[in-house]
Amino acid sequence: MKKVTEANLKNKIVILRADFNVPIDSRGHIIDDMRIKAALPTIKYILNSKIKKLYIISHLGEPIVRPRTDIKSIISGNKNLVLEPVVKSLAKWLKIKIKNIKFSDIKDSPLPGYILSNKITLLENVRFLYGEKKNDEDVAEKLASLGEVYIDNAFGVLHRKHASVCAITKFLPSYYGLLIEKELKTLENLSKNPSHPFVMILGGAKIKDKMKMIKKLVKKVDYFLLGGVMANTFLATRNIDVKKSIVEKDCLDLAKDLMNKAAKKIILPIDLVWNKGKIVDIGNGTVRQSSRYIGKAKLIFLNGTMGLTSLNKYCKGTREILKLVAANKKAKSVISGGDTIAQIDKNKLASKFSFISTGGGASLNFLAGEKLPGLEALNSSDEE
Repeated sequence: MKKVTEANLKNKIVILRADFNVPIDSRGHIIDDMRIKAALPTIKYILNSKIKKLYIISHLGEPIVRPRTDIKSIISGNKNLVLEPVVKSLAKWLKIKIKNIKFSDIKDSPLPGYILSNKITLLENVRFLYGEKKNDEDVAEKLASLGEVYIDNAFGVLHRKHASVCAITKFLPSYYGLLIEKELKTLENLSKNPSHPFVMILGGAKIKDKMKMIKKLVKKVDYFLLGGVMANTFLATRNIDVKKSIVEKDCLDLAKDLMNKAAKKIILPIDLVWNKGKIVDIGNGTVRQSSRYIGKAKLIFLNGTMGLTSLNKYCKGTREILKLVAANKKAKSVISGGDTIAQIDKNKLASKFSFISTGGGASLNFLAGEKLPGLEALNSSDEE
């Protein structure tokens, strides 16, 4: 597996897979552009390598796509997931002045795109292509035909077996970007050489991934503080009536097994905020309980929110936990997950953490020791 600094990019047409899957509000404004800013060092390195042209590929959200539907119809049916807001942000950070965004068909491309300059084109949301999420080789080959070198800088989708992440490496010399290098180095140190006490704070959804991580790291982590849907599932195994709250029923056996084996390490909420029979946040008592563990920690990893943060009135638990982590200046703190990062940005706490990962599921899978298809594809590309 080779990194971008080992590639000969001079006079080449480069394809960069980025992760610009940023949260966007109902007015089409980006809520948090951290993932765009995180990609800038790699983009600038490529541009400074005297390339001929750069095509950037990214996804946004989960569009509704049907087979044999023309691309223009798919775009018009997913207007809230087009990349126009990303173009504006990217142009701002690259100091490119654009009066009117030029959106047009791109020769030989399966997707139209946004022309930022004579050297930079951002293709429209790659998930508008039906075969993208199926890792379709025909889709990958069409994307690959646009360039001469492929660079993967999208750490957040390395755990996805998609055409623009995996199959595309079969058609071009392939490298990984500076962001992936930074992410892997940080997470490898986190799992191999942790400082103690090591506290993991896990909330939100993606229960299976997080349970795999608990199982994998239970001997290395001193305490797991749980909230959100994650906590609901564990609470249900303790015969606590969670009423109408979301519970991952197919994870109950695994949760029960983990509680039986590591009950002293798994710290569940002691009080909860309810709305119409559903758990929507952790209570003040749980925040106070968490402060005892967070305050003594030397290493903290946090992924997921403590409540229903889509509604401001249920953000309090998440906000207070983030403040506790930020206040522990002796600890190294690593944060991941889109919703979590949005809360960090909202509360202006970004500068208080050691490292903010652009990956949610990718970070979890890597720490759990799972193979990441994107990395496997880059490795296979070297062997071919």
